Amino acid sequence: MTERKDSVLLGHLSLIACNVVWGVMAPFSKDVMNTGMISAWSLSGARVVGGALVFWLISLLVPDKWLKHERVEKADLLQLFWASMLLMVASMSLNIVGTKYTSPIDATVVCSITPVLTLIFSAFLIHEKITWLKTLGVALGFAGVLAFIFNGQSNVATQAENPMLGNALCFLSQVCGALYLVLFGKVLRKYSSFTAMKWMFLMSAVVMFPFLITGFMETQWMDLPMSGWFDIAFIVLIGSVLCYLLLPFGQRTVSPTAVAMYNYLRPVASAVLSILMGLALLDWQTSFYSVLIFAGVYLVNRKK
Repeated sequence: MTERKDSVLLGHLSLIACNVVWGVMAPFSKDVMNTGMISAWSLSGARVVGGALVFWLISLLVPDKWLKHERVEKADLLQLFWASMLLMVASMSLNIVGTKYTSPIDATVVCSITPVLTLIFSAFLIHEKITWLKTLGVALGFAGVLAFIFNGQSNVATQAENPMLGNALCFLSQVCGALYLVLFGKVLRKYSSFTAMKWMFLMSAVVMFPFLITGFMETQWMDLPMSGWFDIAFIVLIGSVLCYLLLPFGQRTVSPTAVAMYNYLRPVASAVLSILMGLALLDWQTSFYSVLIFAGVYLVNRKK
């Protein structure tokens, strides 16, 4: 019993860590892109290529007794390929590009809509039942997201170049992420998180690299300030590698409802760090639209 409680506690702690990290990633991404020395596409590529290098270095250097090396079936490799296209090539890239154009607070709040989108796709694609309460949650969540997208105003102080475009790209990012969760859950449960992620990061890096070469060569890597290198290291090592290893552990030990509820931590963490870094301002519109989205996510995740 004690071992079970410890496992659940660690599951909760891993989910808290992941969502706080993903919340503060938006300010870090915004901060390094504000230097003007690296494009959003190059930063997205650095995240994927860097993640692939770290995962495969670990796979090659860590012995079998410490890390389970699984053989992936050929049919499952194709499934993992399409999963990587949705999660990394599409979702991750759209999220970072969207953050370039909008406030990091807006970006993170819009990204909290994933549980609502997952419910909708589950209903249509795998025929999961939707109650009237969940329907209300879907309506509130979408109302909040649409308000963010169509009411965003350019703000020179926060360097939000095009909030409407940025919020729309962040929303599309979550559409891709939700489709990934619904369509590829079966194959992802078949293998360990490390096995799945090392293959998905590798496949995404191979697909993206030809389109990244020019941007990588034009990026002023040596001129990046130390803060910029810190931002990139945090995004790759903590936001990508570590979190994608911790998340499945939390999902296995904590109920799905609790997993989804931890999404609330993302915009809170993002707002606090963004304001401290001078990257965003918090106004009543942002607070009101955030409440709509949070209420929607809460209703969607109610058991009854």
